[in-house]
Amino acid sequence: MNTRVASVDPATGRVTVPGAETIEADLVVAADGIRSRTRSALFPGHPAPVYAGVTSWRAIVPLPGVTGASETWGSGLVFGVMPLAGGQVYCYATAKVSAGLRAADERDELLRLFGRWHDPIPALLAAADPAAVLRHDIHCLDAPLPAFHAGRVALLGDAAHPMTPNLGQGACQAMEDAVVLADRVSPGKDLSAGLAAYSRERLARTTPIVRRSRAIGRLTRWSNPLAVALRDGAMRAAGRLGPGVALRQGDQIFVWSP
Repeated sequence: MNTRVASVDPATGRVTVPGAETIEADLVVAADGIRSRTRSALFPGHPAPVYAGVTSWRAIVPLPGVTGASETWGSGLVFGVMPLAGGQVYCYATAKVSAGLRAADERDELLRLFGRWHDPIPALLAAADPAAVLRHDIHCLDAPLPAFHAGRVALLGDAAHPMTPNLGQGACQAMEDAVVLADRVSPGKDLSAGLAAYSRERLARTTPIVRRSRAIGRLTRWSNPLAVALRDGAMRAAGRLGPGVALRQGDQIFVWSP
């Protein structure tokens, strides 16, 4: 939905945009992101998304020869590596800092934090274009909404369930939302019943994912040496049981059909 939306009437599906005519629709799908004005209008008393305690950096770096995805945890720090096609590598990092902080050069900040970490992290940072490094503070919605719709208006994606990126499910759950919504409100079906089913099914699906991702995010923020040692020891012990054990923990998230 256009971020200039001034008002949405859920009962009539009437959308008013400043400088444009008022449009009345059978169904309004609001995918206007984590700062959704539509969500605020539909549920004005609901708590807003909160700062998750970490800032994040992302960059796509040209560095052929990097193989294998990885995510490394440190003391309040995370660095992830994901090889892409054509010798490109997607890199991401998080750090436990106060909200709103920014560096004059974000690549220099990454070099300060991660420049002495294991290969290929230093080489990736050296090859990164400083102008291509993105930085954003991470926010999420800790209190789930009572519904993902009101009247003729449906919320989708980050507008409905903004989550931390620790499970890589933000965009995935938005796509699942779209699949379920398209089926439940398809032509010939009762709109009110379809939207109620959409809310019921997607709340049940996304709420535990939001909470689990948030819990993992809290683990990555640990910086107390004893707590970090205990966390890392538990992860090493789990790794000795074999990769299948860890992979099965994600079955409820990654194995899904509408």
